[in-house]
Amino acid sequence: MNKLYYEKLINMMQLEGIDAFLVVPSEELMFIAGFSPYLCERFQGLFIKQNGDHFYFCNQLSKEEVEDHLPPEKVYGWYDYENFTDVLAEVLDKEDMLNKRIGVNSTARAFNILDIMEEVPVTFFNGKTQLESIRLVKSKEEIEFLKEAAKRTDSVMEETLTFIKPGVSESEIIDKVNELFIKKEMVPEFAIIATGPNAALPHYSGSERVVQEKDVVLLDIGGKYKGLCSDMTRTVFVGGMTEEELIAYHAVLDSINKGIEMVSVGVEAKMVDAEARKVIEESGYGNFFKTRLGHGIGYSVHEAPYINGNNDLCLGEGMAFSIEPGIYLKDKFGIRIEDIVIIEEGKGVPINKMTRDPIIL
Repeated sequence: MNKLYYEKLINMMQLEGIDAFLVVPSEELMFIAGFSPYLCERFQGLFIKQNGDHFYFCNQLSKEEVEDHLPPEKVYGWYDYENFTDVLAEVLDKEDMLNKRIGVNSTARAFNILDIMEEVPVTFFNGKTQLESIRLVKSKEEIEFLKEAAKRTDSVMEETLTFIKPGVSESEIIDKVNELFIKKEMVPEFAIIATGPNAALPHYSGSERVVQEKDVVLLDIGGKYKGLCSDMTRTVFVGGMTEEELIAYHAVLDSINKGIEMVSVGVEAKMVDAEARKVIEESGYGNFFKTRLGHGIGYSVHEAPYINGNNDLCLGEGMAFSIEPGIYLKDKFGIRIEDIVIIEEGKGVPINKMTRDPIIL
């Protein structure tokens, strides 16, 4: 178990009167327990009780794998020929967990949870916010790993740009990004490569378009270093920029600079979003900034704190998150610039060092 965060979770449960948590296979389980079996339709998960005890419940397919990480007496199994809710009811009775209120993590399957609640006297609730709260403030070691991840990702981005030219496909650029992450001894996590009008789709998922002369190319990439994530975006231009692209780019550039400037201890997340958003609104592109300003980052690429217009959380020392304003004009182009910021000595410090100025390839 991750002792530091396990103790934080137990303390939080005791303070908030939460009887237990159920954490099914996920990045959250990996973070807390150091393992995460394959997740299929068969119900499984780690139950953590308010008193600090824990046990795992799973199908026999996963039992031996889980026992590599937990003592056998902490692992309960069920067979495919059994009704898992019947077996679970017996286990929860033995563990004094009946009639308890149990938080569930973000990957718990709704059909499993609903089946359990129909057959077993327990109450589940969405515990995502509570689980994220124990990860809001990063340790010194985690901050160092985040910085190293950002440094290596800067290098991946810079080397990828030398590969981009007319005739290269989005999928070839994705392959190059992944190759470079591996070369930098990181685990590739994602690469959104959106060219031309595809860049107007904030989370574009295609890969077939070929780079053309005068294209906008949006690159949103991330990997993992020692379990900690990176995430950065740059938008570049092949062969030149139109006047409209230049105006939109500088609006986004001014917005990210304003957002970073606003970050400090005690400032509400929604105020950072509002001030950065105002810059784009004043440029005339307010209706085309379609996303929140940013999201937390750590062992997951998206976690708390969320930098959006309805989050009144006061930012604190050691929090890490993205600032990533964008303008997205359907069927034309999109522009996003993204850096990770960590609050150190009271102020927001961007840990990506690659230039944010316009780049023409």
